[in-house]
Amino acid sequence: MENFFESLLWKSRLVLIVAVVCCLATAFSLIGLGAYEVIHFIGNLVTYFIGGNENITRDVLVLSVIEVLDTFLISSILFIFSFGLYELFISSIDETGKHTSQAFQINSIDQLKTKLGNVIVMLLVIKVFAYLIELRPSSIIETLYLAIIVLLVSISLWLGHAHKK
Repeated sequence: MENFFESLLWKSRLVLIVAVVCCLATAFSLIGLGAYEVIHFIGNLVTYFIGGNENITRDVLVLSVIEVLDTFLISSILFIFSFGLYELFISSIDETGKHTSQAFQINSIDQLKTKLGNVIVMLLVIKVFAYLIELRPSSIIETLYLAIIVLLVSISLWLGHAHKK
């Protein structure tokens, strides 16, 4: 009975294949969305240079680029997470040993959390950057708040970089 239960428990980890497949499907979908956003951006850029639409400004173009970065970063989070789940709970991926990239080589939950955390921090930095572009401070105190936000983001990036060394 104990052997049967242990075998069943061990095989139950294969349920995570559903999570891996769903994460990969979402990541591929986001890559498609990112490609669509790039095509949309190029169309807006051409319109901006021709001067055919006063609604398309430099700020709109910059925000479009930020949205593209955001989309691709989220897809990379999903790829890293799906590879990590598979490597940690299902089976080792033989192909990862053949490449020099360390992005998808995950040996522990802590390593997966670290990799995801780094990408999420960059995603948050991009989001803060997008909000800063949209803001138009109307007083000196609001400008000070913006400066404090930039300082805090810079410190967090510096601390994350200093921790890696």
